[in-house]
Amino acid sequence: MKKLVCRIWNALNLKLLQPLKHCFLPKENRILIYLGLHKGSSFDQLISSHKFCYGFEANPELYKNLIKKYRFYRNVHIINAAVTDYNGVIKFNISSNNGRSSSIGEFKQNWPNDIKMLYTIEVPAVRLSDFLDERKIDFIDTYCSDIQGNDLTVLKTLSYWIKNKKIGSITCETSKDSYQNIYELGDNSESGFKELLDENYYLAAKGWGVLKDGEYIEVEESWWEMDCKWKVKE
Repeated sequence: MKKLVCRIWNALNLKLLQPLKHCFLPKENRILIYLGLHKGSSFDQLISSHKFCYGFEANPELYKNLIKKYRFYRNVHIINAAVTDYNGVIKFNISSNNGRSSSIGEFKQNWPNDIKMLYTIEVPAVRLSDFLDERKIDFIDTYCSDIQGNDLTVLKTLSYWIKNKKIGSITCETSKDSYQNIYELGDNSESGFKELLDENYYLAAKGWGVLKDGEYIEVEESWWEMDCKWKVKE
């Protein structure tokens, strides 16, 4: 009986201490910025290699779950806000597919999709450059964005950072050129990103999810978007 109790106690401790191991692993990079966490599955793959991790999630219900999920991670900071091009308050649309397509934009009327926006709420709006300045962050090692049609608009607010090569790698959900955007928002096309980044960054990977440098995987033809990763030119 005593041995059984010890085994249960050790198992419980291992489970509780598992998140804390990320605090003591050697960090390859210093700053991770991740916009649009949803449930954090891709974020999970990046936090162990960064000293400070800032994740943004606009949906308050998802935010509550993320706070619980990462409560033992000393290097993780979760912010309940929609990152856009100004500070204040913004309308945020919650989608029917478990929130995966939620956005500050509505779907375009000619977009044939079974996914609908169920309701609209108001959430805090954050201009990322101001957030970074307030925290005296002067270099982003890894930048990831999955904010449903507003990725390029937000990245343009970091034009100073891009021009001065203050971001190591940039991964964004990117619309195929044939779609431009499926939301009633600005351009989010691959050509738009190329125009913004081409002088100081090169396309390092393409596909879906956490991308591996040098892999260029075409997504299904029916998909309107893919993930693209750019790295700073030496």
